[in-house]
Amino acid sequence: MRETPLQIGRPSVSEIAKLAGVSKSTVSLVLNNRPHVSDGMRKRVLDALETLQNQPSETPRLKGPFKILLLHPAHMGSIQVFRELLQGIHRGIEDVGGRLTLAVHQPPLHPNHTTNVLLLDPTLRPHGVLLMGALRDDPILDVLRKENLPTVLVARETAFDGFSAVGMDNFKGAKEAVRYLIQLGHRRIAFLGGNEQYEYTRNRLAGYRDALAEAGIPTEQYVYLGKGDDAAQALLSNASLSPIPSLPVTAIFFVNDEHASQALPVLQKRGIRIPKDLSVIAFDDTEIMAQWDPPISSVAVPRLEIGVLAVKSLVEQITRPYIESIRIILGTQLHIRDTSIGPPLGKE
Repeated sequence: MRETPLQIGRPSVSEIAKLAGVSKSTVSLVLNNRPHVSDGMRKRVLDALETLQNQPSETPRLKGPFKILLLHPAHMGSIQVFRELLQGIHRGIEDVGGRLTLAVHQPPLHPNHTTNVLLLDPTLRPHGVLLMGALRDDPILDVLRKENLPTVLVARETAFDGFSAVGMDNFKGAKEAVRYLIQLGHRRIAFLGGNEQYEYTRNRLAGYRDALAEAGIPTEQYVYLGKGDDAAQALLSNASLSPIPSLPVTAIFFVNDEHASQALPVLQKRGIRIPKDLSVIAFDDTEIMAQWDPPISSVAVPRLEIGVLAVKSLVEQITRPYIESIRIILGTQLHIRDTSIGPPLGKE
């Protein structure tokens, strides 16, 4: 199928009808200079058309196909997380009639990097960018601002200045998970894994602390950051010395499934029985947690929907440049499996 170039179009019949407060059939009659339309009605329609056509030049109505560039990190923590986000993005691209190009982004951004070519070559330049995994000080952000390219941060809660974001409620998801453990009777709950340079770690840690504070439980006693296996070793270093260690906590909330999958073998190898000795909940609800022995409770994220809405939000900014930014936060869902029970007797 031959593609139509991106172009500026006149206001749609629906837009004119909505502004004029008349039916679409009336608009069609006026635009086609048909009789049987009163002078007053004709004037309303033509005034609405003029108003829409005289909107500032920086607000053109563009029609596809939209060239969209997805920039993603060289290494993804979870292939399933990336796959499902990408599936949602593809679905969104199909819905809006666009073309998607993928490129690895790994700072620093060198002048001869492929990303520079894709962004700066006039024949390859996209109409908008989807960006995954960028930190606040990533130099790519300055490039995108300088090029004035509409950009949506994917799977992010916070929209940096000048950008949009579509993500999940990490704070609320974490708080709900920890609240559940508290309701089961746990008072000594560890937060395990993660790096505070990442927004999701900070927000999930904040949700964990808020749930504890709400229950009157100290918030800083059992926080173990770092890679999952290293964090598990740090937790074990605080356990009593015995063939089977007696942990200082009765439950763990893992920052995500990836860190849980690194930490759980370390704990289980030391003879810790899950959930008999230790209840656990993770975050992301990937297949690896559902297939673990025993299956691990986890917070599910609507990754497909995030991908779809990221594309639609980007197209809104491409077609309506007067939109400064869009921020969409989706809720999560706690999936309880066999690993979340009350604390062992005598260890509440």
